[in-house]
Amino acid sequence: MKKVILGSMMFLTGVLSLSIVLAGSMANEWTVNGQFSSFWNITQYGLMPAVYCFIVIAIIGLVIAIWGIFDKKDK
Repeated sequence: MKKVILGSMMFLTGVLSLSIVLAGSMANEWTVNGQFSSFWNITQYGLMPAVYCFIVIAIIGLVIAIWGIFDKKDK
């Protein structure tokens, strides 16, 4: 049960952090070919390593949560 809670919180942290970065990148009026581009804005600020880190945190959290669900040892 502890693994499920830890994994769920890590997944939630990664997803919320990623969504905040994506939403914050669209706050500016930068456009590419007349269309808004969040990934271009994120690269202009140099936040792509942070985005990759947040994605990795979310994936690790999801794996831990699924591992906790299917763990045979139940105390």
